[in-house]
Amino acid sequence: MQNRKSKLADFTAAVTGAAQAKAAEMDAETEKLEREALEEYSAALKAAAEKRRASALADAKVRENKRVVAEGLAAKRSLLQFREDCADDVFDEVRRRILELPRRPEYAETLKNQLWRALDAVPGAREAKVWLRREDMGYAQGLNSASPGVKLEFLEGRFALGGLVLECAEKGRKIDLSFDAALEDLEGRFSELTGFSLEDADGK
Repeated sequence: MQNRKSKLADFTAAVTGAAQAKAAEMDAETEKLEREALEEYSAALKAAAEKRRASALADAKVRENKRVVAEGLAAKRSLLQFREDCADDVFDEVRRRILELPRRPEYAETLKNQLWRALDAVPGAREAKVWLRREDMGYAQGLNSASPGVKLEFLEGRFALGGLVLECAEKGRKIDLSFDAALEDLEGRFSELTGFSLEDADGK
């Protein structure tokens, strides 16, 4: 009887020990799984936070770049507009002075100098046509006297500011020394040199 009790106690102890060992093993496994789950969750949270920070930083950079570009374009447009306004003022003043020149006493001498310049461009010419403004046709006789040896035909030109145009058919040359052409050429070269363009300021 005592022997059976002893065996029963040993069996019970063995079963209880095994159960406790299994429970401890399950607890350890559970703790491991929980720890791994927490670590994975923590890593996921950290990755998501890093992604949000990176996205926010990228958005901030994009917004800042857009702001810098917009301010740069606005400054460039303002500068170009200022330059164009200055250019308009300059050419208005040039045009005003050109319109005043025909009313000055030295204008007759200016036309003579232009005629000689034009004739120098066609050496050996025996005859040529000369266009003057309607208002300048009165200078034709004096210009004709200033060019002996060359037969000149004076015609009324369509330009408005002054100067003259000479055409020599035998030399195949036409020399435009009108103030209209000079002013147009000056405006074109000035714009080309300064690169005025408000379209450029819009990034086009």
